[in-house]
Amino acid sequence: MQGLEADISDDIGFCSARVKDVSRFGICLSEMSRKLHVKGDKFLLVISGNGHRFKVQAQGRWEGEQGLEKLVGVEIKNAPWGWTEFVSTIEPIEDDVWNGSGRMVT
Repeated sequence: MQGLEADISDDIGFCSARVKDVSRFGICLSEMSRKLHVKGDKFLLVISGNGHRFKVQAQGRWEGEQGLEKLVGVEIKNAPWGWTEFVSTIEPIEDDVWNGSGRMVT
């Protein structure tokens, strides 16, 4: 997700991260500080980039490591109306499991 970044606040700490992957219901964050632990906790995300800015409520679902990088998966709990429209403009078309035909591709 080139150009998308996230500022994260859990009301105690604050950090920034890169958005690695995104969907209407969740986000994968990378390059996040190892000092901020969000798994299971609710927190505020401000996602910005590509001329957009979204303030969303999220909850940590998983944490992992990829090399030296900390990865965090979060579930979006509350997002503004424009979030779904924004995500639909950046979703890859070729990954559509229905293939536009109404029949699921297997």
